[in-house]
Amino acid sequence: MNHHRSSSHLWLLILTVVSGVYQGKAQVPFPGKCPDVKLLDSFDAEAYMGIWYEYSAYPFAFEIGKKCIYANYSLIDNSTVSVVNAAINRFTGQASNVTGKAKVLGPGQLAVAFFPGQPLTKANYIVLGTDYESYAVVYSCTAVTPLANFKIVWILTRQREPSAETIDAAKKILTDNDISQAFLSNTIQKKCPQLDGNNTGLSVDDELDVDDFVTTVVPEAIQKA
Repeated sequence: MNHHRSSSHLWLLILTVVSGVYQGKAQVPFPGKCPDVKLLDSFDAEAYMGIWYEYSAYPFAFEIGKKCIYANYSLIDNSTVSVVNAAINRFTGQASNVTGKAKVLGPGQLAVAFFPGQPLTKANYIVLGTDYESYAVVYSCTAVTPLANFKIVWILTRQREPSAETIDAAKKILTDNDISQAFLSNTIQKKCPQLDGNNTGLSVDDELDVDDFVTTVVPEAIQKA
């Protein structure tokens, strides 16, 4: 009887994962409900604004085949933030970006939306730790059933190529929250164009490095998943 119940739970988890991938979420699945994390006691939204480069992240469908990923945040008012996420397609060199809006619901707790009608009532972007000047660790967890959840983790940095000390400080935040680092995949931030505001145009001298992407990034992401 217990074996039958375990098998049923396993199949439910598998179906949940397949459903998540089919819907384009493709976040990393974990068993059980979303765990508790240590929330910030205070958060300086104004100091957090500006450009953050993605140093590493869990595999995410919308970022497959992308490099030079960054986010640009700017305050609209005391509790509302404009969000621009941008990247360059490694296969074509085509720049792309998406614009959204975020609502600050609590210290380091933001509800981010990129689609019309998407509610801004539940935090899906949680800043677990930041020094505002060099690194930020962002976490999101969505419970899909009592047996499964999907997580995304980002390490963001102010510099495209941050120091080892900066990354060590960011990873300590994950360790302190008992969040796995095994699924983190480093984002390529080399041969990226110089930013001019929200411009993501590719410079004339930039190259695609497609072979490096195909032989390194994809296999690593598949192996970790």
